[in-house]
Amino acid sequence: SSVGIDVNDRGGWLGHEDSMSSGRRRCGQSARRYLKKRDFQANILISRILKLLKDYERRLEGIESFVYMHCVGIQVEKHCSKARAKALSAWDKRTEISTAINVATKKKIPKLVSELKIKLDNLPQVSHTNVIRAKESHLTSKTLKSELHKLANRRFGRAQEVSTERVIAIMSLWAKHEESVAIEEVKALGAAIQEVEHSVQSADLNLAFDKFTMVQCDEDIRPDGRRISPVRGRSLLI
Repeated sequence: SSVGIDVNDRGGWLGHEDSMSSGRRRCGQSARRYLKKRDFQANILISRILKLLKDYERRLEGIESFVYMHCVGIQVEKHCSKARAKALSAWDKRTEISTAINVATKKKIPKLVSELKIKLDNLPQVSHTNVIRAKESHLTSKTLKSELHKLANRRFGRAQEVSTERVIAIMSLWAKHEESVAIEEVKALGAAIQEVEHSVQSADLNLAFDKFTMVQCDEDIRPDGRRISPVRGRSLLI
């Protein structure tokens, strides 16, 4: 142009379709092709990883349910144990008070007999049959707890293995994608660099060298107009 700026776009950075026919290179197209290769199939990778992550999340929920099975067995056994202890304690108290009533009746102490009967009526109605049933329930709960723990451990082990496989699958998918994209990216980058190299001419290099020399000369002139001449690492004023 009139101000000395090259507007011919010989390198083709603006991406003209007729760049080769007009003598321009295709630097712009090569650069954009490199960017496309870098982001190639990123959406497909994300969608696949999302599917694997959702499946992995379901596996984790399954693992949590197996842990919950452990907790259920523990709580059932604890509940039956407390019920058995409560029934046994009430039965022992009723037995003690009944024995005391018999003794007071034999010794003809009606007042004490009345007090003991009132205490007996205030206690829970527990029979020996109730104590036996509470004991059987407690023993059954122990067996149930053990079976639940075994079942949960087996399923937990299988779910843990599958979950680990899902994590490996995610990492493998990602690594293969990065490897494939990196190969294509290197090819596209090499093509772009080659296109840039072909677009640069010797006149461009000479012009760039002349501009660099002029800048260096301007930097070597002091504000007072004297030039600095470097000699063996020292600056001499000329």
